Amino acid sequence: MIRDDTAGTGWLDLFRGGRAPLTIALTLGIWLHAADSLLVVTTLPSAVAEIGGDAWVSWAYSLYMLASILVGASTGLLALTLGLRTAFAAAGVLFALGCAISALAPDMAVMLVGRFVQGMGGGGQVALVFVALDRLYPNAMMPKLVALTSAVWSMSAFCGPLVGGLFANWGLWRGAYWAFALQAVVFVVLVLLAVPGGPRARGVDGASRPPFLRLALLAGGVLLVSAAAAHPDPLLAPAMILGAGVLLALFLARDRVRRGNALLPPGPFHPRTAYGAGLLMAVTLAAATTTLFTYGPFFLEDLFGLSPLTTGYLIAAESIAWGVCAVAIANAGETAERWLIRTGPMVVTLGLAGMAVFMPGGQVLAIMPFVLMLGGGFGLIWGFAIKRVTASAPEGERERASAALPTVQMFGYAVGAAAVGILANALGFAGTPDAATLRVVAFWTFAAFVPLALLACWAAWRLSRDWPELRKEARAD
Repeated sequence: MIRDDTAGTGWLDLFRGGRAPLTIALTLGIWLHAADSLLVVTTLPSAVAEIGGDAWVSWAYSLYMLASILVGASTGLLALTLGLRTAFAAAGVLFALGCAISALAPDMAVMLVGRFVQGMGGGGQVALVFVALDRLYPNAMMPKLVALTSAVWSMSAFCGPLVGGLFANWGLWRGAYWAFALQAVVFVVLVLLAVPGGPRARGVDGASRPPFLRLALLAGGVLLVSAAAAHPDPLLAPAMILGAGVLLALFLARDRVRRGNALLPPGPFHPRTAYGAGLLMAVTLAAATTTLFTYGPFFLEDLFGLSPLTTGYLIAAESIAWGVCAVAIANAGETAERWLIRTGPMVVTLGLAGMAVFMPGGQVLAIMPFVLMLGGGFGLIWGFAIKRVTASAPEGERERASAALPTVQMFGYAVGAAAVGILANALGFAGTPDAATLRVVAFWTFAAFVPLALLACWAAWRLSRDWPELRKEARAD
């Protein structure tokens, strides 16, 4: 199957013209990554009770994120050098292997190896999905495709903790990982059948060496960010963030001059280009909205008196709002598209401001509209952002640009988690904070990120330029 720009753009057209197996495979790839990240939340306590290693729990998340970012950053290059089908199959095999290692783990050390391998597969799957959406579907289908993947992500937010909780309640936490390994095998079979084969993609030197130094710089930066998030000491953590910034600057500088096997498109965060503005918007919005996931559970349980399960589903409402809004606006025309791109970050900014004002009060009904705004704002823009980022990238850079979107988003979440941890501890969260301290922390951990969200609003405005200007820009580059 090849991309057909004359095909229809209705919902059923996503499954017509031989696309049904491919569309199912891509949504399964999204499901595996999204549901796994929530599944581990409910299975890890049972795993620790059996195999020990409670001091290393945070690394089960950090290593997964590190592997996802490293492989995600390499995905555009892998798709170009190996071909999309081979890269997809390799990602699925890695995910299945990681699940099997975790399921068989006799101790936490082996579990962490499994989580790292899972992250390699999961990060590769998600980034490759965005490459496939650009390469194999008409560009006009992008909003509906992203709406579909967003709906799957939202469903995982609801089902992931439920599935993990059921396995944990039955004393079968290992079975949860086997279940995901089996799904990964199905994914591999589907991509081998549905994703077109053929030679590697255009214009890449197959003899190019893997960019080991750049990956090492990126890994060092992500590890420092993760360490700052896990141990947010008010003095050491800022030094870690500074060190991470230096390593990441070196990574970007070296990647800029190594275009033959570059990992990112040129000028990946420069707002002069539409794709640069889109990537800047993605990383800043992600970083600005991490408070709800990192410290929201503490606020909801200690200030609101909610149970852990209720807290989990209230936070999951953010992901559900994302999916609902993405589906609702998937039929928007070009004029509405521009205004939705501009409106989405503004909605997120208002959501952050509302959370800062009302989270300290401890009233669920007061914060719910703003929880929904945090997710809904993303839903209004994400499909159109992907469409514009990939379409405005120069020929030969589209795979890198489309794969970069989910990768920089994950990195934004990592940086945001570290920054909010430093701020929270500086305000007195470390130890056993009283209710008055928690209210101060609840205000500032949302309010402090409003300026970052405003930067995303400006980047979105740059991204929303007229289509003729974007196409001219892509040809010029």
